[in-house]
Order: sequence, then C-alpha cells, then structure tokens
Amino acid sequence: MEAERNFVRGEVKVKKVWSRRLFVASFLALPMIGFFIFYIYVHLDSFCMAFQREGPGGEILWTFDNFKTVYKALFKGEGIHGRILSVALRNTCLFYATGLLVNLPLSLLIGYFFSKKIAGYKTFRVITYMPSIIMSTALVMLFKYTFGEGGPYHASVLSGGGVYANPITKTGTAIWMMLLYTVSFGLGGNIVIWGGAMNSISPEVLEAGKIDGCNWFQEFYLLIIPMIWPTISTVVILGAVGFLGASGPVLAFTKGEYNTYTLSYMLYEMIGQVSGSESYQNYYLASALGLCMTAISFPLAMLVKKIVYSDKKEEEEAA
Repeated sequence: MEAERNFVRGEVKVKKVWSRRLFVASFLALPMIGFFIFYIYVHLDSFCMAFQREGPGGEILWTFDNFKTVYKALFKGEGIHGRILSVALRNTCLFYATGLLVNLPLSLLIGYFFSKKIAGYKTFRVITYMPSIIMSTALVMLFKYTFGEGGPYHASVLSGGGVYANPITKTGTAIWMMLLYTVSFGLGGNIVIWGGAMNSISPEVLEAGKIDGCNWFQEFYLLIIPMIWPTISTVVILGAVGFLGASGPVLAFTKGEYNTYTLSYMLYEMIGQVSGSESYQNYYLASALGLCMTAISFPLAMLVKKIVYSDKKEEEEAA
C-alpha cells in the first residue's frame, strides 16, 4: 500500500511539473516563433544574400561580386547606382561625430545646470525637451521655413544687402544645415537621461565638494562625471554599435541630393525603392554593404567598450 501511495504521489508531482512547463511554454511559444522567423531567419537570409546575385535567367548565383562592387565604390570612386559611397561614409562619420562631440557634451552641461535648479529651469527643461515630443515632420518644416525663401534668414540677408541662396538646397552647405538641425533639436532625450543620473547622486557628496572649495567646473568634472560614468559609458557604447548607421533627416530634407547621402539612407534607397525606379533596388548589394558595416562596427564597439571600462578595471586591480 505504501508503495502504491508513493507511486501515485510521484505521478502527481510529474503531472504538476509538466503542467507548469506547458503553462510557461504557452507564453514563450509565440515570442520564440517570432524571434526565429523575424530575427534568426531574416539575418541568416540577409547573410546569404550578400554572397548571391541574380543571373541572366533569374537564377541565383553564388559570388563575391557584391563585395567587389563595394570595394571599388569605396576605394576607386565608382558609384553605386550613381551614389558615391565615400561621400556617404564621410557624412555618416559627420553625424556620428556631431552626436558624440557636440550633442553629448552640450546635453551633459545643460543637464548639470538643470540639476542645480537654476531660476526658470523647469521652463527651460520643457522647451529643451519639446522637440522630442513634437513630430519630426513639423520640426523639419519649421527649419526649412526659417532658412528657406521668404523666411527670417532670407529677410535678414536681403536687409543686409547680401545675395540670398537657400543653404538647405545647396551643395556644400546642405549637409551642415542638417547637422545644425540635429544639434538644435536633438538634445532633449539625453537631457532626461543625464538629469535622472545626476539626481541620483547623494547631496552629501556635493556638499563635501563645496566644503573643499570646488567651483562649478570642478564639481562637474571631478564629482558629477565620475559618478555618472556608467550611464555615460553605456550611451557611448550604444552609439559606437550604431556608428555606421548614424543618419540625420536625409529623407525629410534632401533625399540624398546635394551630396547628403549617408550609408543608412543608401541602404534604405536600395531596399525601399524610394527613387521610384526598380533600377535602384538591389537587395544583394544592400546585404553585402550591411555585412561590411557590421564587420566594421562590431570590433569598433568592442574597442570602445574596452576603452571606457579601462579605468574601472585598473581601479579594481589596484584595490
């Protein structure tokens, strides 16, 4: 009898275990299916397409021609569908450098002054964050009106006796106007991050700095920055991961005209047929270009990660 009871108890436990597993699996099944279809399969197919091209009869051929095309476009100046890859790479680097060297320090400084609760800081915080809430299309229209014909910039040039030329539709200045746009309206999101990080710092630490005679610059550089360094390093590493995917509002402003192409917009054009002509569509070449971008971005992200965490490792080893 005792053996039968133990057997029944064992069966009940097994049923409970399997019922729990089935319950968990029922929740995980749909996300896992989506993961395998929309992530694993899509990326594997994209990887294979980088080594393929369509033959004369519509058959799929395995080849390295796509990578040869990318190499010739980058180092020999041959265009991809008339688009210059070296110009796109230069513009991509400009957008990334602007975000890292201009937007990041500016947003840190603004977040610091907001954390000091200066007079009117709530109003300025709302004004600074407002562009992140407003639809980007409206901001682009406002920016175009400001510097376009009939706008304030046009009137100021004419009043000064100068000759007006729209800087947004002029080769040589169009890319700089888009960089100005990203700086003007791209600070709000980071300010929220820095504000949260700075508000988490213990007030006693800042009070100790004041007692030791720290001015505002010393407080910012010697106390604030080191204490929020984990947040800063995370933002820098994430930016390095998407380094070659950095792109300003090219589609909204110029659609690549006036030498404003970026790598990501070239991929978008080759895949999305925004030009209206099928001759620009090339999924295989786009896959090869994307694979080259990944091959460059991944080691760069690892290098940046090693650099930003090097001081922390040295401190741990010293301790």
